[in-house]
Amino acid sequence: MSNKYSWRVSKKQAGMRLLQFLRENCPEAPSVKAIKRFIDGKFCTVNDRTETFSSFALSEGDKVTLKMAALEKQEKIQAVKVPILHEDKELLIVNKPAGLVCDDKSLKACFSKHKVTLVHRLDKETSGVLILAKSQAAKEKMAALFKERSVHKLYLAIVDGSLAKGEGTIDNHLGKKHGYQGQTIYGAVDAKKGQRAITHWKCLNKGRSASVVCCEPYTGRTHQLRVHLSGMGHPILGDSQYGKTFVCHLRPQRNLLHAYSIAFKHPTTGKQIKVIAPIPADFKAALDALKLSLKSS
Repeated sequence: MSNKYSWRVSKKQAGMRLLQFLRENCPEAPSVKAIKRFIDGKFCTVNDRTETFSSFALSEGDKVTLKMAALEKQEKIQAVKVPILHEDKELLIVNKPAGLVCDDKSLKACFSKHKVTLVHRLDKETSGVLILAKSQAAKEKMAALFKERSVHKLYLAIVDGSLAKGEGTIDNHLGKKHGYQGQTIYGAVDAKKGQRAITHWKCLNKGRSASVVCCEPYTGRTHQLRVHLSGMGHPILGDSQYGKTFVCHLRPQRNLLHAYSIAFKHPTTGKQIKVIAPIPADFKAALDALKLSLKSS
């Protein structure tokens, strides 16, 4: 099978959904489910823009490209062992790989020897520190710490463009703006319609077309960092949902957002816990390609 296929949408095919189009035009694909995994994994572009929605409606003249060699890579992502960063009688803190769906079913499959449940969540494409509880009581204790804002999190992101300022704080209200292809898009809304969202950020390093940012979210709203960074005019590289156009030439296969560290006082022992998740290989590769570092400039 070739590594890459490209087609032009004919007048007759106009209005066809992306999944249906690829199903008809690419008989070499192993299955419909495989094609959907290609699309979900950001291996399909429409007019050179990554398209992640199978139901996207095509127009006459659209250029559709599919990287067929992606299936093997996608399956390997799902099979990756999830490293344990910290473990005690009540908690299991792990380094979630990008591509792993953050739900109890997926994580229980990864940790069959443990009875675990999620304390908080990370987006599917976000890598890094994730806390799991070994009991309902432990989950409730940690939930109380999150509610009190006693859990301190740091994220690293590679964003589009060169940041003009060195640091700052974003303080607004976020809520549901609209839906797109079955997914909810969040954004800044009136205070009466949304929840307050606060993010402290600092630029660690910047180049001509991209910057490395350290973010400390004071609140934990859905898609908060992605929305806040996009609202600054610097969407996270790879985030096709909140970034429509990018200055940077790099086109990563996932949002380059990494939950780097988490710190809190253990709700039972009182011991200070701080856990750091090593930078993943694809994040490092992007830094190298863009000639950026994690050291403050």
